[in-house]
Amino acid sequence: MFDEEDHKRAIKDFIAYLRTITSQKNLAFFSDISREYVRSLGKGEGIPTVKVLFNIIEAAGLDISEGIQQYIAFLQKQHTAMAAEKNAGLSYIRKTKSSKQG
Repeated sequence: MFDEEDHKRAIKDFIAYLRTITSQKNLAFFSDISREYVRSLGKGEGIPTVKVLFNIIEAAGLDISEGIQQYIAFLQKQHTAMAAEKNAGLSYIRKTKSSKQG
């Protein structure tokens, strides 16, 4: 299951990807949102609604299906990375506990 941090990081990467296609100004103008909001999404500070996400995808000139598939790829990558970080942290804790007990 994807959590909020997975989505925030995926949106951050997705916005960076879209900005290779068009400018932040164009994303904001053609999706009818503020540049500040696009900037905050690009910093990983929020999760857009489905409507806004679709508008941003269209503003970049992508087909909705293609854009959603790209977003899902970023989301899966972030989820895998977060799971690996969590697992590494748990392994470290287990290792530390076992060395103190031994």
